[in-house]
Amino acid sequence: MQSNADVQDEPLKSIFLFSDIKIKGNDGKELNAHRNILMARSGLFNILLNGKGVTTQDLIFPEFSSNILLVILEHLYTGKVTEKSLTIESVAEAFHCADFFLIEQLKLQIIEFFKNYNFENKINISAKILSELLEYMESTDNELTKLLYDSINSVPLETIEYCNLNSKALEYILSKIKKDENMLSTSEYDLFHYITLWAANEISKEALSFYRSCLPSSKIVNNLNTTYLQKWDFNTPFNIQEIHSRYKSMMITKTSSLLDCVNLDRIHPLVISNIIEPLSGLISSNKMSDIHKKYALLAGKYIYISREVPSLQWSTCGYNMCLYRSPFIVTSNSLSQGWVRTTVPVSGQGLIEWNIVAEKMCCQFWVGICTIKGHNVDYNSWLGKHAYGWVFGSNGIICHNASNSTNEYGQKFKEKDIITVHLDMEERTCFFSVNGVRYPVAFRDLPDEIYPAVSLCAPGKAKIEPHVKY
Repeated sequence: MQSNADVQDEPLKSIFLFSDIKIKGNDGKELNAHRNILMARSGLFNILLNGKGVTTQDLIFPEFSSNILLVILEHLYTGKVTEKSLTIESVAEAFHCADFFLIEQLKLQIIEFFKNYNFENKINISAKILSELLEYMESTDNELTKLLYDSINSVPLETIEYCNLNSKALEYILSKIKKDENMLSTSEYDLFHYITLWAANEISKEALSFYRSCLPSSKIVNNLNTTYLQKWDFNTPFNIQEIHSRYKSMMITKTSSLLDCVNLDRIHPLVISNIIEPLSGLISSNKMSDIHKKYALLAGKYIYISREVPSLQWSTCGYNMCLYRSPFIVTSNSLSQGWVRTTVPVSGQGLIEWNIVAEKMCCQFWVGICTIKGHNVDYNSWLGKHAYGWVFGSNGIICHNASNSTNEYGQKFKEKDIITVHLDMEERTCFFSVNGVRYPVAFRDLPDEIYPAVSLCAPGKAKIEPHVKY
């Protein structure tokens, strides 16, 4: 048997002299300790050793190794842990063990150890520790899990090596992306791409190579949203269904719960029909049917986009604005105002309409239009104060070329409301609707080239979409 003297450094050996109890881990190694000290400094040990008739000289904890139990003893005896007992490789198990023994101070020390650790590959190490932690602990409601997630969330998901995430960790990350409003700037297709290749990597190198050959890059998919001509320009393997059938059952098992976190109807129809459908089974037939129904209902949108507004997507913006998982959603990360416009201007004749969804409200949320022709524009400012901006605010005020305004208009709008912009290029006028309720003309004498725009501050988030008349 191995004792404390075999597993700890010289200064700590004397602490365990004259021990009267032994602690064993799942590796059978013995650690010497003192009953009274353990009872005095740990509520759990006090319960275990203070029961009526308890005379045992050994305590066995099959959940933990002796090295991890040594971390517990070191903390109970000295009030701290050193890098000789706590390593980056043992962070997850040590935190689980501290949680098991109800030692909150040790949990805080482990978190500080992780924060101060000098990483060379912090993202992938964080992913690996998260995977281990979620294997040990059922609950994700703890500070270490949150810290690890925040570390991973600082980079795109695709930068994390597949081998460093297990299914529990990946599902946790995806669930956070799905429900949290300030997550990774990752498109739905990127999520599908990562999940598919992660699952393939779990199977074999050959499977990973095959599915890589099936899935176009994000750049190719993103180009579908930026070109007038919706053309599919990616060659999939001619025998995709035949080879996919070899891995199909394993892929379905590994991806079914993960793909539930992906909003597939946000993926371009050409990707659905040319890539996802041939990989039969990854998406259930019922879900695929629902996607096709939505596309059928939205067919007017795509026709409308290609005919009138070829690219209703956000483009040039202030430095405090960023796209959120798609070119159609923008968010602000600053308390200062900034604004964004679309890639393509609206010009010509007729009535052009689009919706802005207030996905997340901020104190100053402005929906409107702008022009850049003949102006030196400042994107890092409030759009309404400029001669090139016309905006309608969540406070029920309209503004143009004014530092402040008391021009009341329509009604105040709130989070999740849909603000429709109606731009009459023939009359050169603009008016707005809130949740389908139309209001009078807000602006007249507009220029002949206009861009949809929004002006926001944190935590505002706006989604642009075509307006469909049913």
